[in-house]
Amino acid sequence: MGNYRNLEFDFLNRTIHLIDQYTKLVQKENFSEQLNYTLTINCLLGTIVMPKERAIDYIPKEELNKETLHRMGLTHTKIDNSIQTLRELIKNLRHSIAHFSIEIESECNRNLIDWIVFKGTKSQPEIIARFRAPELYPFLRYYANSLNENLINLQKQHDNGSS
Repeated sequence: MGNYRNLEFDFLNRTIHLIDQYTKLVQKENFSEQLNYTLTINCLLGTIVMPKERAIDYIPKEELNKETLHRMGLTHTKIDNSIQTLRELIKNLRHSIAHFSIEIESECNRNLIDWIVFKGTKSQPEIIARFRAPELYPFLRYYANSLNENLINLQKQHDNGSS
């Protein structure tokens, strides 16, 4: 189980690690029992909501352009044009997740999860983002790594300042 030394850092990393562990184990299950997207959507609380609430200043302000979206693993995902940075995207996703304004879309009558749609609330865009399902986890990993880098740099600055 372990202890938390830095809740923001540890919780985010453990949430990503949880998805990694499940991804390795899920292939042993029958297809109908594979709940990888259910787990990933559940883990949005630990990757998006908690960091936004506790570490907003360290969420990267990286510009969302074709090149960065590609680095994030987003080739088919659509993000509302009004959202210009990763931090803005995370803020908007947080509202969608916290209010469970999420929909699943299937492209066939087998009801497979093809798209995960994050809808806006109140003054947000109607649709914040429409993630191609297999792109959600690579995006979360990219985002978590970027946030971790910022948190590590902050810790180093803090350690150097207190010496």
